[in-house]
Amino acid sequence: MGWIWHLCLMNMKRRKVRTFLTVLGVMIGVISVVALLSVGIGVKEEMIDSMVSSGSVNQITVYSESSGKHKDRMITDRTIDTFKGFTDVSDCYPLYEVPVTMTYGVYEFYGNIVGVPADELDKWELSKKESEDKTAGSSGLVAGSSVGKLFFNSKTYDSYEKREKQSIAALVGKRFDTTVGWGDPNAKMVKLKLEGILADGNADSSSDSVSETDKGYDTTDTENDEELSLSESYSEKSQTIYCSMDYLKSLLKRVSKDGKLEGQPVDGNGNSYREFVYTSAVVTVDNINNVDAMVKKFQDMGYQTENSKEYLDTIQRYLKMIQLLLGGIGMIALIVAVIGISNTMTTSVFDRVNEIGVLKVLGCDIDELRWLFLVEAAVIGFAGGVCGVGLSYGVRVVVNKAAVSIFHLTAGTQVAVIPWWLALAGIFGSVILGVAVGYFPARWASKLRPIDAVTKR
Repeated sequence: MGWIWHLCLMNMKRRKVRTFLTVLGVMIGVISVVALLSVGIGVKEEMIDSMVSSGSVNQITVYSESSGKHKDRMITDRTIDTFKGFTDVSDCYPLYEVPVTMTYGVYEFYGNIVGVPADELDKWELSKKESEDKTAGSSGLVAGSSVGKLFFNSKTYDSYEKREKQSIAALVGKRFDTTVGWGDPNAKMVKLKLEGILADGNADSSSDSVSETDKGYDTTDTENDEELSLSESYSEKSQTIYCSMDYLKSLLKRVSKDGKLEGQPVDGNGNSYREFVYTSAVVTVDNINNVDAMVKKFQDMGYQTENSKEYLDTIQRYLKMIQLLLGGIGMIALIVAVIGISNTMTTSVFDRVNEIGVLKVLGCDIDELRWLFLVEAAVIGFAGGVCGVGLSYGVRVVVNKAAVSIFHLTAGTQVAVIPWWLALAGIFGSVILGVAVGYFPARWASKLRPIDAVTKR
């Protein structure tokens, strides 16, 4: 086999320009496939990792029956204990939402306050807190980092953040005029204090620093405003106001009429149930692979559910379609490069007809002659594959840096990722395709009769 390698390399050296252009074509084709697929893989992994790290993928929100028609579907403390006893459930806690109208100066907020058990609320990280001695939400409110966008001036329709050029964190320790329920002109007004801000996805949040706006960051320039908004990331808690469940219950008792709490269902006689009925429950599943089965179990029980894994599965389906599209675009370039190998090998066979005849006269075996051209095609494919994969890593670095700069992503975000299997697939794929298209010229050369080959000019 040594002489086959020798002749193969000699022929490639004699035709340097043609060999170089063929290798260049394969290299460009491999770069197209690997680079485009790496972008699809990187975006997919980044989105999945961000959702999984937030913990929401493993969580199922189970909604309670509130009309009173299906008492067995109401979520109470007993229901929470039942959910906790299910196999594959690692944790469960209730939520209770009440509609409120809040006012601070000329700014108004129409939304919900969500009650969360104190032990669960203590687990949530805060970027700013009124007092380190107090338990978060025990005697006031805890807001998401983007709640300031929901307080607006009813006359100018400007949000608090836009008008005041500072985040909601600047109002920690302030009190808000609050009425529970909507549309009741006789509703009792209470003053609620903002005790802290959740570290819920604000990229610049920390225990000492809330945001650039609190440091005097000037957002009067439109371009700066756009950059600030793009650099922020949000979680499900970003635009929600929370407090402890005990505090919310005490608040509802303070503003209740005739002993009936806001939002609590009543029986056929108009009386409230003895047990407190929650709006929903958050169920944490021990493993992401068990989420779908648990969702089905709750739905079979008659509950309505919501889960981020449904969105994750949908995103994965769309991303697979995008990956196939990107891979198809790259394959077009690779196919063109492979056709170039076929053209090179065919031309090489016709140029070396006399050489083939001499080799056959000297007793060269048909299989050895076939291997001569197949090895040459494989070498060209391998060289183009290795160079293409190597340059793809350089393209990956450029794409990642450009994405971080253009889209204002967090430093270190990997938009393009080249896993080891993709690199190997790029190399071996180019070799296999090169051998495949070189087979027919090699087969023709091996079947050429010695007398025809020697006398052919």
